[in-house]
Amino acid sequence: MNAIAAVKLYVDSWNRHDADAIVGLFAEGGTYSNPMAGQGLTGQAIASFAKGLFTVYPDASFEIVSIGDTGEGLVAWQWLARGTNSGPLADGSPSTGRSVTLPGASFTQVESDKIRSEQAYHDRQTIDEQLRLKATKG
Repeated sequence: MNAIAAVKLYVDSWNRHDADAIVGLFAEGGTYSNPMAGQGLTGQAIASFAKGLFTVYPDASFEIVSIGDTGEGLVAWQWLARGTNSGPLADGSPSTGRSVTLPGASFTQVESDKIRSEQAYHDRQTIDEQLRLKATKG
């Protein structure tokens, strides 16, 4: 399996809401980082983050917008995350019932069909604005 195929399998695991499969695609000691999860999650911390996301957004889905192997197994990919906030928020606040469309990008290092690291980037304010959690300007 090439690096792009590994990332596509990874995205499929997120779309199936299969936290165990997500973790299983990481190499031992492999790390996951994003602005909401924090930096350098490993093993069961990745699974806990995924399960928390699926609780807050039970219909969460991820779409690959563009993808490319930049060399030596480093995959750069743009994505769109979508979901409806129908579960309680991470801070215990009730759900808003509002939908979110979040654009982002990830750099995923693949070694021997396993993910060594993923660094995801997105704007946290986009989520707050779409859920109307904070006053927006304009």
